[in-house]
Amino acid sequence: MKAPTGETLSDSLIDALREAIQIGRYRPGARLVQEDLAAEYGTSRIPLREALRRLEGEGLVQISANRGAVVRPLDPRDIADLYDVRVALESLAARRAAERYVDLRPLTADLAREATVAVGNDDRTALYRFDRTFHAELARSSANEHLIATLGAQWSQIVRVMHAYLTTTPYPAAVWHEHDAIARHVANGNADAAVEHLTYHLTVSRDRILRILSETS
Repeated sequence: MKAPTGETLSDSLIDALREAIQIGRYRPGARLVQEDLAAEYGTSRIPLREALRRLEGEGLVQISANRGAVVRPLDPRDIADLYDVRVALESLAARRAAERYVDLRPLTADLAREATVAVGNDDRTALYRFDRTFHAELARSSANEHLIATLGAQWSQIVRVMHAYLTTTPYPAAVWHEHDAIARHVANGNADAAVEHLTYHLTVSRDRILRILSETS
């Protein structure tokens, strides 16, 4: 695999490594040997080192003096903590969006239709993208730039967790019904109901993920 040259080299390398980790091409706990990666991606060690540092900041890579760079393990406690943060932040986003009566229903309906097609095509990458779009729009609807940035920084890890889960189980049919309920309550300004449905939605997802990972580990 060759990374593009020029101004896009760094971003392209980061994107390629991020995706490889998220989809499990580089397994949790695997060593990321710089010489091997440099040869595979057709790059020098300097941009590669910078890319690994960037992915360390996103929580996908761990770097130590003894082992070098390794793919961060999928630890159940870490996943539970990640979802605790996600529930807290997205609940605040839903509340603020409901206070502003933001109407996400048209977007949600469009995404749900596209997700139905993606399920039929077994297009997991598209499903992750649609799910992220819904939750990112919910965050943006809060009009809180700090909240938006903080949630956005968690998505690299969230996508990796979702991929590990969805490769071993069918895509949950209820996901877009739950999204629709959240969007409906936000549009109607019912903040408490929006938060209640969002909390249920994320908690059920967390519990499914932890159960599947425990069964396959």
